[in-house]
Amino acid sequence: MPFTRSGKHYSFQTRRICKKCHETTEQTCINAKYRAPEEPTVPASYLKEHTWICTLCDNTEVETKTVYEPSDKALIFKRLLRIQDDYDILETSISSVPDGIVFRVRLPGFDIGEVRAIQAKAEETGFIRVDELMKLQKAGYRRPPDVPPKPQPKDRRTLRERARQRMFVGEPRSL
Repeated sequence: MPFTRSGKHYSFQTRRICKKCHETTEQTCINAKYRAPEEPTVPASYLKEHTWICTLCDNTEVETKTVYEPSDKALIFKRLLRIQDDYDILETSISSVPDGIVFRVRLPGFDIGEVRAIQAKAEETGFIRVDELMKLQKAGYRRPPDVPPKPQPKDRRTLRERARQRMFVGEPRSL
Protein backbone atom coordinates (compact mmCIF):
# COMPACT_ATOMS: atom_id res chain seq x y z
CA MET A 1 0.00 0.00 0.00
CA PRO A 2 1.59 3.37 -1.00
CA PHE A 3 2.41 5.89 1.71
CA THR A 4 2.62 9.69 1.58
CA ARG A 5 5.46 11.72 3.11
CA SER A 6 3.34 12.36 6.18
CA GLY A 7 2.92 8.61 6.74
CA LYS A 8 -0.69 8.30 5.58
CA HIS A 9 -1.47 5.44 3.24
CA TYR A 10 -3.63 5.48 0.16
CA SER A 11 -4.64 3.08 -2.54
CA PHE A 12 -6.13 3.47 -5.95
CA GLN A 13 -7.86 1.07 -8.26
CA THR A 14 -8.46 1.09 -11.96
CA ARG A 15 -9.42 -1.16 -14.81
CA ARG A 16 -6.37 -2.36 -16.71
CA ILE A 17 -5.43 -5.17 -19.06
CA CYS A 18 -3.95 -8.10 -17.14
CA LYS A 19 -1.14 -9.83 -19.04
CA LYS A 20 -1.93 -13.17 -17.42
CA CYS A 21 -5.76 -13.10 -17.78
CA HIS A 22 -5.61 -11.34 -21.19
CA GLU A 23 -8.66 -9.24 -20.30
CA THR A 24 -9.52 -5.97 -18.62
CA THR A 25 -9.79 -6.46 -14.86
CA GLU A 26 -9.93 -4.41 -11.68
CA GLN A 27 -6.39 -3.85 -10.44
CA THR A 28 -5.09 -2.26 -7.26
CA CYS A 29 -1.85 -0.31 -6.90
CA ILE A 30 -0.04 -1.75 -3.90
CA ASN A 31 3.23 0.19 -4.18
CA ALA A 32 4.40 3.48 -5.67
CA LYS A 33 8.07 4.49 -5.87
CA TYR A 34 9.78 7.51 -7.31
CA ARG A 35 13.49 7.40 -8.05
CA ALA A 36 16.13 9.18 -10.07
CA PRO A 37 17.31 7.64 -13.35
CA GLU A 38 20.84 6.18 -13.51
CA GLU A 39 22.05 8.99 -15.75
CA PRO A 40 20.86 12.60 -15.47
CA THR A 41 18.60 13.68 -18.30
CA VAL A 42 17.86 16.97 -19.97
CA PRO A 43 15.15 18.08 -19.21
CA ALA A 44 15.19 16.78 -15.63
CA SER A 45 13.15 13.63 -15.09
CA TYR A 46 12.41 10.89 -12.58
CA LEU A 47 11.16 7.32 -12.80
CA LYS A 48 7.75 6.46 -11.40
CA GLU A 49 7.12 2.80 -10.56
CA HIS A 50 3.66 1.47 -9.75
CA THR A 51 3.13 -2.13 -8.65
CA TRP A 52 -0.30 -3.37 -9.72
CA ILE A 53 -2.02 -6.55 -8.56
CA CYS A 54 -4.89 -8.18 -10.47
CA THR A 55 -7.90 -8.96 -8.28
CA LEU A 56 -8.84 -12.07 -10.31
CA CYS A 57 -5.56 -13.94 -10.73
CA ASP A 58 -3.28 -12.14 -8.23
CA ASN A 59 -0.79 -11.38 -11.01
CA THR A 60 1.70 -8.68 -9.95
CA GLU A 61 2.97 -6.29 -12.59
CA VAL A 62 5.40 -3.36 -12.23
CA GLU A 63 4.75 -0.37 -14.47
CA THR A 64 7.64 2.08 -14.91
CA LYS A 65 7.21 5.51 -16.47
CA THR A 66 9.65 8.33 -17.08
CA VAL A 67 8.14 11.59 -15.94
CA TYR A 68 9.72 14.84 -17.12
CA GLU A 69 9.62 17.90 -14.91
CA PRO A 70 7.50 20.64 -16.47
CA SER A 71 9.29 23.59 -17.98
CA ASP A 72 8.84 27.14 -16.71
CA LYS A 73 6.77 27.89 -19.80
CA ALA A 74 4.38 25.02 -19.01
CA LEU A 75 4.06 26.08 -15.35
CA ILE A 76 3.30 29.68 -16.36
CA PHE A 77 0.77 28.45 -18.92
CA LYS A 78 -1.04 26.35 -16.27
CA ARG A 79 -1.14 29.31 -13.87
CA LEU A 80 -2.59 31.57 -16.53
CA LEU A 81 -5.31 29.00 -17.21
CA ARG A 82 -6.28 29.06 -13.51
CA ILE A 83 -6.58 32.86 -13.31
CA GLN A 84 -10.16 32.77 -14.57
CA ASP A 85 -11.11 30.53 -11.61
CA ASP A 86 -9.71 33.03 -9.11
CA TYR A 87 -10.98 36.35 -10.49
CA ASP A 88 -14.05 37.79 -12.22
CA ILE A 89 -12.89 37.90 -15.81
CA LEU A 90 -15.18 38.01 -18.83
CA GLU A 91 -12.82 36.39 -21.30
CA THR A 92 -9.22 35.23 -21.59
CA SER A 93 -7.15 34.18 -24.55
CA ILE A 94 -3.71 32.61 -24.46
CA SER A 95 -1.39 32.13 -27.37
CA SER A 96 2.19 30.98 -27.55
CA VAL A 97 4.83 32.65 -29.67
CA PRO A 98 8.45 31.50 -30.04
CA ASP A 99 9.78 34.05 -27.53
CA GLY A 100 6.93 34.05 -25.01
CA ILE A 101 3.28 33.78 -24.13
CA VAL A 102 0.58 36.31 -25.05
CA PHE A 103 -2.16 36.53 -22.43
CA ARG A 104 -5.18 38.78 -23.01
CA VAL A 105 -7.80 39.47 -20.40
CA ARG A 106 -11.15 41.18 -20.94
CA LEU A 107 -12.35 42.73 -17.70
CA PRO A 108 -15.89 43.89 -16.97
CA GLY A 109 -16.58 47.63 -17.30
CA PHE A 110 -17.94 47.75 -13.77
CA ASP A 111 -16.82 46.87 -10.26
CA ILE A 112 -18.10 43.34 -9.61
CA GLY A 113 -17.32 43.72 -5.90
CA GLU A 114 -19.72 46.64 -5.69
CA VAL A 115 -22.38 44.70 -7.59
CA ARG A 116 -22.01 41.79 -5.16
CA ALA A 117 -22.25 44.23 -2.23
CA ILE A 118 -25.57 45.46 -3.65
CA GLN A 119 -26.70 41.84 -3.96
CA ALA A 120 -25.74 41.15 -0.33
CA LYS A 121 -27.58 44.29 0.81
CA ALA A 122 -30.69 43.19 -1.09
CA GLU A 123 -30.54 39.77 0.60
CA GLU A 124 -30.09 41.27 4.07
CA THR A 125 -32.54 44.16 3.98
CA GLY A 126 -34.93 43.09 1.23
CA PHE A 127 -34.63 46.32 -0.77
CA ILE A 128 -32.11 48.52 -2.62
CA ARG A 129 -32.11 52.16 -3.71
CA VAL A 130 -32.78 53.29 -7.27
CA ASP A 131 -29.17 54.32 -7.91
CA GLU A 132 -28.04 50.85 -6.82
CA LEU A 133 -30.58 49.26 -9.17
CA MET A 134 -29.22 51.46 -11.99
CA LYS A 135 -25.68 50.24 -11.24
CA LEU A 136 -26.94 46.67 -11.49
CA GLN A 137 -28.62 47.36 -14.82
CA LYS A 138 -25.51 49.10 -16.21
CA ALA A 139 -23.57 45.97 -15.28
CA GLY A 140 -26.08 43.90 -17.28
CA TYR A 141 -28.10 42.34 -14.45
CA ARG A 142 -31.85 42.92 -14.14
CA ARG A 143 -32.22 41.92 -10.48
CA PRO A 144 -29.82 41.28 -7.58
CA PRO A 145 -30.28 37.46 -7.67
CA ASP A 146 -29.02 37.47 -11.30
CA VAL A 147 -25.46 38.37 -10.15
CA PRO A 148 -23.24 35.28 -10.45
CA PRO A 149 -21.47 34.02 -7.32
CA LYS A 150 -17.79 34.66 -6.81
CA PRO A 151 -15.76 31.96 -8.59
CA GLN A 152 -14.25 29.35 -6.29
CA PRO A 153 -10.73 28.15 -7.04
CA LYS A 154 -10.26 24.47 -7.81
CA ASP A 155 -6.94 24.36 -6.00
CA ARG A 156 -7.40 22.45 -2.73
CA ARG A 157 -4.57 24.30 -1.02
CA THR A 158 -6.23 27.68 -1.65
CA LEU A 159 -9.61 26.36 -0.50
CA ARG A 160 -8.05 25.07 2.74
CA GLU A 161 -6.30 28.41 3.37
CA ARG A 162 -9.55 30.32 2.88
CA ALA A 163 -11.43 27.93 5.18
CA ARG A 164 -8.72 28.37 7.81
CA GLN A 165 -9.02 32.17 7.51
CA ARG A 166 -12.83 31.98 7.91
CA MET A 167 -12.39 30.06 11.16
CA PHE A 168 -10.87 33.11 12.83
CA VAL A 169 -13.45 35.62 11.60
CA GLY A 170 -16.37 36.50 13.83
CA GLU A 171 -17.15 36.66 17.52
CA PRO A 172 -15.08 34.64 19.97
CA ARG A 173 -16.81 31.60 21.43
CA SER A 174 -18.11 31.85 24.96
CA LEU A 175 -16.48 29.64 27.57
